[in-house]
Amino acid sequence: MRIRSLAFFALCLTTGPAFTRPSNTADDVRKGHDLAALVCANCHVAAADQRFTPVLNPPAPSFESIAQRSGTTAESLEKFMTTTHRGLDNPGGMPNPYLMDHQVKQVVAYMFSLRK
Repeated sequence: MRIRSLAFFALCLTTGPAFTRPSNTADDVRKGHDLAALVCANCHVAAADQRFTPVLNPPAPSFESIAQRSGTTAESLEKFMTTTHRGLDNPGGMPNPYLMDHQVKQVVAYMFSLRK
């Protein structure tokens, strides 16, 4: 049992920094793209190569159009994705994508890769 605990602790030490570093690497962009095409494409045109069209008609703003907005920052996107969820107090809000913090950062990195 003690060996398992030590192994888990060692795993946490080696993987922890990956979750706290800024998301701006090519790997983060790729992972963000994959998440967006899987999770966000239900409502948005999130990627040119997504497999299906959004179910919303008209769809929510495209990721490319969001990336081009002058007021779009990493902080504003992170806040929007984590706080604007649909509920009784916000019936028109975005459905909760249930992304972990590092996944939100990856989607943000992907969105910024769309900026021209």
